[in-house]
Amino acid sequence: MVRQFSGEDVLAVPAGSVVAGIRRAAVDRRTVERSVARSGFRAPGGELLLMPAADDGLTGVKIATVAPDNPARGLPRVQGVYVLFDSTTLTPVAVIDAVELTAVRTAGVSMVGIAALGGAAARTAIVGTSVQARAHLRLLVELGWCKDFTIHGRRTEAVDQLAAYGRSLGAQAKAGTTGDLTTAGLVICCTSASTPVVPDTLAPDVIAVAVGSHTPTAAELPAGLFKDAQVVVESKTAATTEAGDVIQAVAAGVLPPDAAVELGAVLRGDVPIDPTKRRIFKSVGMAWQDLAVATAVFENEISERG
Repeated sequence: MVRQFSGEDVLAVPAGSVVAGIRRAAVDRRTVERSVARSGFRAPGGELLLMPAADDGLTGVKIATVAPDNPARGLPRVQGVYVLFDSTTLTPVAVIDAVELTAVRTAGVSMVGIAALGGAAARTAIVGTSVQARAHLRLLVELGWCKDFTIHGRRTEAVDQLAAYGRSLGAQAKAGTTGDLTTAGLVICCTSASTPVVPDTLAPDVIAVAVGSHTPTAAELPAGLFKDAQVVVESKTAATTEAGDVIQAVAAGVLPPDAAVELGAVLRGDVPIDPTKRRIFKSVGMAWQDLAVATAVFENEISERG
């Protein structure tokens, strides 16, 4: 029987289980080889993306769409489904809502990156008000890593709504200023912007996370922020082809072409992190991460059934 999992089922998975699953996959040297780069083609309303990956127990593929005009229609910009198969028989076992899965996956990867770079700070500035921003705020609170947030965005109403959501979780959350950005210990950018959304004057020991884009021409972080920073990415190959923040910093001459290191290497202890430096984690989203979260959703349902 093919099980169906809604967005609510995805959200029901404990944050700790999500982070543990992603971390476990990231540490495994075989993981990146078991997934391929996203493929896509243009559709009338936007883009259709395919992201397959395999593990010993389960294999899956995310079929996602990106429709830039959807927010104006009251619909999610990103939609789709995740189809999960048994790896041995390749029998379909589950179909999972990909909107929440993508949001939880992105935030979960950020949590793994933040922990690898030294951990969350006393105060976090979240730039953006989308479902991704909401997911990052929720996981930080649920994990107990941070309960003091400033929210930054273009639309006052959306900023106020996200701040209210944070307060409903028991956190302190308010609309932030540029000053709040430059003094925050952790800055997370969750926007669809193609040009930088933060200044290059963030704190010298800040952890800056950028998750909003996966194209070479888009960058949420200014190139100047990368000067003398430690830069961590999911995959060097993905970073040099999809991570506009990294690509543009290299082109500007402020980041040496071979300076970025992979998350797995940091987690395995191969690369030490200097907490006195500015640290940057750039994520573009990879198929193995979707599979890690889909697996957590599937296993959570099995454990609940006993």
